[in-house]
Formats: sequence, structure tokens, C-alpha cells
Amino acid sequence: MQAKLYPWHHEIWQNWQQLLGQDRLHHAVLLSAPKGSGKIELAAILAKTILCKNGVTEPCGMCHSCQLFDADTHPDFHWLKPESEGKQLGVDAVRAGNQYAWETSQLGGQRVILIQNADRMGEAAANALLKTLEEPPSHCHFILLSQSMDTMLPTVVSRCNKWKPKLPEESVVKRWVEGELFESVPLQVLRINRGAPLAAKAFIEDGSVGKHKALVDAFADFVSKKQGLFSVTDLIVKAQQEGLQWLSFLMLDIIKVQQGSDEAIVHCDDMKTVQNLALALPQAKVMSQLMALNRLKAELSKHTGLNSELLISRWLTEFTAS
Repeated sequence: MQAKLYPWHHEIWQNWQQLLGQDRLHHAVLLSAPKGSGKIELAAILAKTILCKNGVTEPCGMCHSCQLFDADTHPDFHWLKPESEGKQLGVDAVRAGNQYAWETSQLGGQRVILIQNADRMGEAAANALLKTLEEPPSHCHFILLSQSMDTMLPTVVSRCNKWKPKLPEESVVKRWVEGELFESVPLQVLRINRGAPLAAKAFIEDGSVGKHKALVDAFADFVSKKQGLFSVTDLIVKAQQEGLQWLSFLMLDIIKVQQGSDEAIVHCDDMKTVQNLALALPQAKVMSQLMALNRLKAELSKHTGLNSELLISRWLTEFTAS
């Protein structure tokens, strides 16, 4: 796990350093930020500092503990995460974490348990964690990471010291990504990725700019010409949840244009397409289809065994219904 401090995290890191220096860091830290904001790297710095044998407010990078952390072999650091992307964090993983929390430190110091996707814990897993957070073992810190606190068990949230770092301004993110990639970055790439710098960078690096354009163009053709159902369905299926999210943003943009607003348009670099769709589609149809799309996203996320191709094509055909 890479421990790295990004420029937009300096403020929250300074707050944590102050707490560390005063020995007042809460036993359970909840860090909530969008995917691609660098929260894992920020949490790693905190964990490495807590475990460090020499540093108090930052890791020394030289001691045995720091070297083990950098090699991903620290015996007192435990990283709990779902088995695969999109899956819930299971109760067995949380129970294993609870067991680690009560074990004696192998290096004779602190212990840290990092819980990734804490907002994707099932009820049983959340309740199992809650018991340990209510009566925490000494010399053990929990770091919980989430994209949103809203879907977490309120009693778990209440047992944590909550932190929600602000994402930098669009101009700062744009400048950072362009500096990393040495190329110009379209503003809508940042907005598609909710302003998360690392997500925007990865979006460009993995070729998603081309995939996104192909999907938006195919969707626009389908809506205007009422043909190409299989092509657009195939593109959405290949892009999975990400593709559905792109269309959700697009539908919201269409509604904004239909209502005479140009504020916070995600597809700001594809305004001609958005405007054409706003003219071609009745507003009531866009509204009903957006709500249906959000239900579809939730259904496919919760039940991974469903026939996504069939459900997506059904949703698309509603655009052709009178």
C-alpha cells in the first residue's frame, strides 16, 4: 500500500498531525471521500505514522516498522476489503479484524486495522464491528474508508471521528492532472469523475475517454434515429456500472438544458449533443427514464446475477415507446 500525501490533503493531514502530537487521535477515524480522491494513500500515511517507531507526527521511513509497511508485510497492520470490486465487505472479514484488534502487537507497539468500503458492509458485518468500536482494545486504531456516510449504520458512524476532506477546485484538479499526464484534459472528464483527481487521471490512462464518447454518440443516434439498439446495449454492458453512470449524468444534463439552466453541466464539452437530445426528447420522458435508470443501477449493483443485457435493452426501448 502506497503512503502518499497529495496537495489537496495537506489541511486534513495537518489536523491529524496535531492530534497525533497531542496523543488525542481517536481510536476510530472515518474518512469519507469519493473514489479516486486518494483517500487510501492518505489513510496509509496515517497508519504508517501510527505504527512508526521513531516518528510521532509523520513516519520516519527508516525504522523496521516503516520498512515492513512499505513492503506490505507489517504484522500489526491489517487491511480489510471486499473480495472483489462491487461486493460487500463480509461479516467474516470484519470478525477477523475484530480478532486482530485484541491480539498482542507483534512489534510491541500499536496496531492498525484499515477497513476499505466501510459503506458497503452488510448489516451483520456492521453490527460485528460496532461491538468492538463500543469497547475498543487499547493500542489499536481503526481507520474506516467510505464514499458516503449516508449508507452506513448510524451507530457505527457515531462511534467514529468523522473526516470529509474537500476536493480541490476544478481548475486545481485540471492543472494537477495535466501536469501528471503532460497533456490537455477536457473539463468534462473531471466532472464525469466527480472532481476526483486520481479518478480523472485513470479515466484518461485506461482509455475511458474513447469508450465514453462511443457510448454517448451511440445513445444519441439511437434516440434520434430509433435504430442501433444492440450496438448501444453492447457498449453499456461492456462499460458496466460506469456506463450507466455516464448515461445518468447525460440525462441530468438534458433535464438542466430543458429547464433553461447551464449550471454544472457534466457534458460541458458535448453541449451540441446535449442540446439536440433536449430538443428530441419530451421532458416527462427524460424524467421517467432517469428514475428508471437509477432503479436499474441499484438493481444491478445489488443482484449481480441478473441478465444486465436484457434489462438495459428494455430500458432503452422505452425511449421509442410513444
